[in-house]
Parts: sequence; structure tokens; C-alpha cells
Amino acid sequence: MSDVHHALETPADGSAAVGRARAQRLLVTLLGDYWHAGHAPLPSGGLVAVLAEFDIAPANARATLSRLTQRGMLERTKEGRRTNYRLTESAWHILQRGARRIFATTDENAWDGCWTLIAFTLPLDDASQRRLLRARLRWLTFSPLYDATWVTPHDRFDEVREQLSELGINDAVVLRATDLDLLPSGRARLEAAWRIDEVAAGYQSFLKRYRDLAWRAAAGTVPPAQALVRRTEMVNDWRALVGEDPDLPATFLPASFPRAQARTMFLDISEALAQSAQQRFEELVQTPDRA
Repeated sequence: MSDVHHALETPADGSAAVGRARAQRLLVTLLGDYWHAGHAPLPSGGLVAVLAEFDIAPANARATLSRLTQRGMLERTKEGRRTNYRLTESAWHILQRGARRIFATTDENAWDGCWTLIAFTLPLDDASQRRLLRARLRWLTFSPLYDATWVTPHDRFDEVREQLSELGINDAVVLRATDLDLLPSGRARLEAAWRIDEVAAGYQSFLKRYRDLAWRAAAGTVPPAQALVRRTEMVNDWRALVGEDPDLPATFLPASFPRAQARTMFLDISEALAQSAQQRFEELVQTPDRA
């Protein structure tokens, strides 16, 4: 089965492909954030109406539903002339797992000194499996020491074993330890993999982009339609930042690193807009299916 992460990748092969990827990312975010009715199906007309709020034309919205169904993320059902969609079981669990990290409140100074290391082997001709594993390791805050040896300063022992099992990878070693001695060249290699300057720049850009929305959200002046669009776009942007952040403890970061400030802004805006965004989503998904 295809993985949720494929729908969240941004292709580099033209504006049409980028537009398709954006529509898929938005729908995945919307279903993950606002669809709280378990596995109850939603009418295709309602999902098309939701995506129209983001200036996605009906034909493109229906194509998005079809693509995500082909990828194994959505299931399509019929009730008479009405077409419904719902997340597959595996997609739902992946989104909930991702939400735990996206909306996490992390103490920058709380680190127990635990490291997790994974060394793995994959067939050279299995490029797709390699890309998928690397994407999942990045999401779990692993960074590469070497091509097939990745490390994170967090206890990810159970989580990475779960990912390996889901991907059917059994040629791997997972270690957990509180002692890790990085020789000078090894530390330099890991610092390069952490890309701290790039991650910091991403958080600074996020703070600048959403400063005005933070003020308006705190003042309660964002109407429901805008709340749904802006909150969803913000969650997409934050997911991208989190996916690139190795989530380093403060001991490895410069004092000026802006993650804590950006996280506070993200959580404050998210909470302030959640109710009105949910209200708008539920109004839109009641739109009849005219397909």
C-alpha cells in the first residue's frame, strides 16, 4: 500500500504537478485535523466544497480524491447515487501518529541523554523503499551519520521498530544507549546532517509569515472561512518544518535558536482558530454530492 508521506512530497516537475501535490497535502491535513467522526464516510460533494475554499477547482478536487484512492489512502463507497470517501485504517493511524508530533508541546531543556541508532541494508535497486525509509527516519528525528547509519538524540526504539515492521525491512540493527562518543570528524559529520542554520531560517520565516495571523487570532477577528484556510495552510507549513527538524535538545543548539518561539506561536494560533475552523469544515462537508 502507498504511504501517506508520498502525498506530502512536493514534486519538482512543473506547476501542474506542484498544484496536484498541494491539493493532496491540503486534503490529508483537513481530514487529519477536522474529521473527528471516526471512520464515517464523507460525501464527495462536501470534500469538493472544502477544497474550493482553497481555490481548487471541482475537477481538480475530484481528481485529488481519485489519486488518493489509488494510493490507498482513501476508500470510495456508493450509497445510491451518492459517492462517499473515508480514510483507510492505515492512513488514519499514520495521520494520528503524525499529529502527536505536529501538536506536541516540547520542553527544550528536557533531555534524558538517550540516543537511538539504526543501521540498515536495503537492495541497491530498491530506490523507492530507500526514499520512503529515509523520509520516515527524518520524521522520527533521525539524521544520517553515514548512508545507512542514522542516529537521533531521542528514545525512538519502539517507534523505529514499528516503522521497519510496516515497511517489511528486517535487515537492520537498532540500538539504544546513553553513551555516544563522537570523534571530531564524526561530530562534524552529524552537525552537517543536522543543518541547524537551515532549520533556524525556516522557523524565522514561519514567525514572520504568521505574525499578523497570530495578532488577529488572539484578538478573535478571524472569521470561520478564513480560520479554516489559514489554519490548514499553517499546519501544512509547520508539518514541513517539523519534518526537517532533528528536534535537538537545547544542549546542541545556539541560544538564539527560534524553535520554541515558533512552536508557541503555532500552538497559540492553532488553538485560537480550532473551533471556528472546525465549524466551517462541518458546514462545507454537508454540501450535497452533485456528481
